Amino acid sequence: MQGLTGRLAARGYEGAVATGHPLATRAGIDMLRAGGNATDAAVAAAATMVVAAPHLSHLGGDLFLLHYDGATGEVTALNASGAAPRRATLDSYPDGSIRLRGFRSTTVPGLVGGWDLALRLFGTRHRQEVLSAAIAHAEFGFPVGRNLAAAIRANADTLSALPPTRDLFLPDGRPVEVGETLTQTHLAGTLRAIAIGGATEFYRGGLASIIAEFMAASDGDLDAEDLAAFEPAVGTPLSRPWRGYDLHVQPPVSQAHVMLEAMMIAEPLLDECKGPLSPEWLHGGIEAIKLAYADRHAYAGDPRATGYDPEQLLRPERIAARRAELDRSQAKLHDAGPLPASDTTQLVVVDRQGNAVCLIQSLFHNFGCGVMVPGTGILLNNRLTGFTLQPGHPNCLAPGKRPIHTLTTYMATKDGRVALLGGSPGGMNQVQTNLQTCAAILGFDVDPQVATELPRWFIGDGLLVTMEDRLPRGVAERLRELGHDLRLCPPLHAGGCAQIIARDCDGLLAAGSDPRGDGHADVV
Repeated sequence: MQGLTGRLAARGYEGAVATGHPLATRAGIDMLRAGGNATDAAVAAAATMVVAAPHLSHLGGDLFLLHYDGATGEVTALNASGAAPRRATLDSYPDGSIRLRGFRSTTVPGLVGGWDLALRLFGTRHRQEVLSAAIAHAEFGFPVGRNLAAAIRANADTLSALPPTRDLFLPDGRPVEVGETLTQTHLAGTLRAIAIGGATEFYRGGLASIIAEFMAASDGDLDAEDLAAFEPAVGTPLSRPWRGYDLHVQPPVSQAHVMLEAMMIAEPLLDECKGPLSPEWLHGGIEAIKLAYADRHAYAGDPRATGYDPEQLLRPERIAARRAELDRSQAKLHDAGPLPASDTTQLVVVDRQGNAVCLIQSLFHNFGCGVMVPGTGILLNNRLTGFTLQPGHPNCLAPGKRPIHTLTTYMATKDGRVALLGGSPGGMNQVQTNLQTCAAILGFDVDPQVATELPRWFIGDGLLVTMEDRLPRGVAERLRELGHDLRLCPPLHAGGCAQIIARDCDGLLAAGSDPRGDGHADVV
């Protein structure tokens, strides 16, 4: 099977990196070549993404990470997502909505704490070395690419509202254009401070004071006590067997369990399908995602506040019951089953020792809440808009509570060795992209690069499905016969930007990067 570009995955044995920007991939590859491990390379690449794609993720955002230990085979999940500020209550939003932009749509930033903890737990190099590439690109500048330029144009009204973003992204009143050099001296200084002081500097030191004072002066809810209280969480991933592999995803507050539930529901259909673009598989995947999303919307919430346990959703008998609701002859709307008694950037790295990292970080929407802390270059997230304001709902806003996150990645191991790792930005569509790429590779033996390029789909309201139109003959017609409200869009226009690394039984790495973004995959 061939993809749209005709490329195959980059292949090698000594290490691989796939990220959403060539500069980030180069930072990761350089770190591996200098003797750093997968975590060192992942954080180096992630920091460079903050500089090179500031619309997607930033120091004021959040992070989730899966780590595979090549020596022990252990998979660890790191959650560096922040909670609602102490002063953020339902009474704070009397009009019944949280505005997408502004000072009161921000949760506590978790990204810096996630980097710091990952390096302490799994890394081998000092922060100053790991962040050096990002600091250099911020200080000396880099040429703006098409996606960043397009994001600046699309969000010009938001970015022009306050001096820090206006001066950086719209100098002289016009958006920065493709090919122009973007320098970020304030961000370079902030990254240097983090390289020296780590998470302590960001959450309890000078940077924390600057953030808290700015928010107080702007009538924002985030304060010094919120920052000082932040701690990332380390835990065990959700894991289930799937066609001879073990699939691992982040536990809540990530919604990665939606992918896992849908994969389990759809698994038996693989034996009856001719390929990832067969109408039988497309229909089954779409219906499985709808079933899993219905459960997510009904039950998912911060386990610390609600006691939510997705293991209940993933029990074999419940999966079988949900699978029985999947009608292979007709598209349907699905309600939640009973329980038993954004914009983002993502990257993957494998090193020569077999360690592997899936990392995803985000501001939620492009440029987050649209607020940059003066003198720091820090953009703040708007993840508070991930809450509902419906009293009694498990994802209802409350002080100190974390919203359910769209951020998800996945890993697959086989016989205790990492076999596949991947993910994609795309907000609520992330788990749908992940299901499509993971099933294509593990279920249909598709090349990782080709898997990123296959025609992609995502569900909408009701029976709506948007799908890229590069389909085999007769597939669209058959899906409409099954009852799907199918809307076709041009190739590479359905969203997502998957980064994937597969590893075969001989240790050969194959890295793919989605052509829908600015990404790049490379090997050592």
